Amino acid sequence: MRRIVLPLLLLAAAHPLLAAYADRDLVIPIVGRGSGAAGRIFLTALWITNAGDHEAVTTLSYLASGQANPSPKTTTITLAPGETRVFDPLGPPILPSVNGIGALRIQSNAEVVASARIYGYLPSEGPGSALSMALTAIPTRLGIGNGQSAFLHGDGSRNAQYKFYVVETAGAALSIVVSVEDLHGQALGEKRIFLDRFEHVATDMRQLFRAINIENAVIRIRGVNGNGRVVAAGTQIVPGSQDACAYEMSFAPEPRTRIRWPEAAVYVAIAFVVVLAIVWRRK
Repeated sequence: MRRIVLPLLLLAAAHPLLAAYADRDLVIPIVGRGSGAAGRIFLTALWITNAGDHEAVTTLSYLASGQANPSPKTTTITLAPGETRVFDPLGPPILPSVNGIGALRIQSNAEVVASARIYGYLPSEGPGSALSMALTAIPTRLGIGNGQSAFLHGDGSRNAQYKFYVVETAGAALSIVVSVEDLHGQALGEKRIFLDRFEHVATDMRQLFRAINIENAVIRIRGVNGNGRVVAAGTQIVPGSQDACAYEMSFAPEPRTRIRWPEAAVYVAIAFVVVLAIVWRRK
């Protein structure tokens, strides 16, 4: 009987790690394609994996930047159990045009995992010279709403370009306050941003806070008014070297009263085995 109980306990401990970013409703805060300084081309590679044992009918919704997206353009794909689909570079029909940025919402009838690689290169040098950064799709249930907050680590270079991306994911308006804090948690300045339904906003932090030195700063986002929820990310590019990295926002721990069904099934199985062991010993 001990041989049965031990593997189940190990499974219970490991399960939350296995399901870290697998979900049925996810969002990647920044995807797109376009041209940058000196003619550099920027593209996105999208990876989606069916993490479950059943077919996943998955809808991809592109949320264009700078506008509400109550009825976004959608594309549906079907993934077999364990199948991975790669779109490199991401373009039509998922992206409605060959030039533009926004967010990508991923909804499925089964749990999927997704990530995006954003890369850029000069046409004269070819894709082999590309510099890139990666972002993981975030479950929309981890977004923040009214009265909640999250933070992003800032950049560590005074000359770096730091861009901030935020997207509304619940289909309701929300006002947020974006503040810049020093390393001791002291606010140096703040700006309010309004997001409409499924709106995506992209902004340069140095333009948003022109009078503030945001070197080694932390960016905090607070929901202050409305029923929406937002997910945010930041990207940093250092001029000259074009060194690039991405920052994901912090997530508040979910209440333990909210147990998802795979974890609940493990607990039920453990309880059943324990009862059997008690009955077996009494015989």
